[in-house]
Amino acid sequence: MIDCLKKEECTGCKMCADICPKGAISFETDEQGFWYPKVDGKLCIHCGLCKKKCPSLKDIKLNDRQPEVYSAWSKNDKVRISSTSGGAFWEIAEKFFDNGGVVVGSRYGKDWKSAEHIIAKSKKELLQIKGSKYFQSDTAGIYNKVKKELDAGKEVLFCGTPCQVAAIKSFLGKEYENLYCMDFICRSINSPKAFKAYINELELSYKSKVVEVHLKNKEKGWQSLASQVRFENGKESIKDKNEDWWVKGFIFNDLYTRESCYNCRYKVLPRVNSDITIGDFWGIKNQTESDLFKGISVVLLNTDKGSELFKGCKDAFQCKEYMLKDVIPGNPALLKNPVRTSKQDKFFKLLNKHNFSYSVRECIKKSQIDRMKDILRKCKHLFSLVVKSDIDWFKFVHYNYFCKKIIRTSSSRVMPHKNAILELQGNAKIILSGNKDLHIGINKLKGSKAETHVRLNDGAVWKCNNGADLFYNTVVEVKQNAVFNTGYFSANGGSVIIAHKNISLGEDVMIGRNVIIYDSDFHTLYSKKGMACNPPQAVNIEEHVWLTSNVVVQKGVTIGRDSLITAYTTVNKNVPAHSIYGGESVGKVIKDQVAWGREMCPLK
Repeated sequence: MIDCLKKEECTGCKMCADICPKGAISFETDEQGFWYPKVDGKLCIHCGLCKKKCPSLKDIKLNDRQPEVYSAWSKNDKVRISSTSGGAFWEIAEKFFDNGGVVVGSRYGKDWKSAEHIIAKSKKELLQIKGSKYFQSDTAGIYNKVKKELDAGKEVLFCGTPCQVAAIKSFLGKEYENLYCMDFICRSINSPKAFKAYINELELSYKSKVVEVHLKNKEKGWQSLASQVRFENGKESIKDKNEDWWVKGFIFNDLYTRESCYNCRYKVLPRVNSDITIGDFWGIKNQTESDLFKGISVVLLNTDKGSELFKGCKDAFQCKEYMLKDVIPGNPALLKNPVRTSKQDKFFKLLNKHNFSYSVRECIKKSQIDRMKDILRKCKHLFSLVVKSDIDWFKFVHYNYFCKKIIRTSSSRVMPHKNAILELQGNAKIILSGNKDLHIGINKLKGSKAETHVRLNDGAVWKCNNGADLFYNTVVEVKQNAVFNTGYFSANGGSVIIAHKNISLGEDVMIGRNVIIYDSDFHTLYSKKGMACNPPQAVNIEEHVWLTSNVVVQKGVTIGRDSLITAYTTVNKNVPAHSIYGGESVGKVIKDQVAWGREMCPLK
């Protein structure tokens, strides 16, 4: 009978209960919270169907078709940001649903402490199965429900782990033209018991019930692996991979992995059973900082049906074809199983007596010898930096650890290179956030005495949200009480940025040589009546904009995202998103009857 199956074989798919003609199979959880089959001897008729259909006891029939490989992300930024990678699942599932099909996937339980597979028959239910769960979903009863839909002629998209896809295929026993299967690059299945303990601890800490869980939230970027949990009292917890105890225990230590995952039979290529495999495209090269912040999906098309399905919604994506060899280095979970350690047993023993975070912390804390090794490695790394780099280390220490005008809210640091001058007057301040450093004066030519100037006048604020690369011989000045708000950007030699009121640069702005960005005329223009008529006007350059060489950006201008400004162009009006803007211009009289003075232009 099926309850004789070894733990390292049973995936907990629960298909055997659905296939049993007498309902003789139920499930019990072990000490780690994983369910395993239990056969009622009084009901069992010894038909052997459960063992015959069990995918863990079947030989795997390999797919001889090499997959087509794509990077992909949704063109809809809202979809992309709210998804766990690039939005591949949602765009495919929504299109499938809109074409009259139903989608099967995992959603959180009402208490947000469990997960279950459902057939989504509405957009509301479809939204519920969007996003990663990172622990085992209960599939009890789903196989019979899927079969009913298929037999009724309904097109079905079944989404799950590779072992769950194997289970539905084995349950059906034949190919259905109206069945499409999508799995994902699965690292391992985690314990529902451990996840429940994680949520319980958060509820105690925040003194409120959980009302939403979003694992891999992108507020801190795709690569942060942040966990977002919202509570009934309006509070929320957002912690990245370095802070969140669930991620620490899972990603870095495999503390709550199902036993069968250490011997997974489905980490093979070409992929088996599924028409499409999706996941995060970790390790993708030559991408913009903006794309790496928002997330990128990898899509493997394993069958002709998968190719057809993807082709039908390809217009919703920005995508590019890759080779399989481009995916494997950054996604070892495609082929490699996690490695079991004694830490897992220790974790669950501790969890029976202590809270979740304590149990994780005790399992992952390092020995004295390991801590000493880490210190030695850091010292070695620091020594190599001192010897090889052109960082002014005296200024580095001062700005990052003693200067109260530089506020560090993350790991981001000021990196002053040789000939870098940073002047902070009065109450001026730089607020550093994100995970990139602010480099001042990089790429200096050997023998050059060119300086890089950053000056903030009294009351000025530079909100540096994800670092910057200021090449040698650039100038950044923020006038009194003005604001300079930036995502990551790079500014090449000879560029000048002066904010009199407000200049904003989005994430991943690239500034070429000798570019000038002003939000002010700096000196007053007078009308015929002697009135000052030229106050500053904010400049807004949105994300992923390339200002090529010798561009001038004038006050009051907005440049839309993903745009390129050609060389020697003066930008004096708004530029729409996704544009190439430029061309020759001939001077003309713009306004007559004016005069100018040396007085600073009015702020209002």
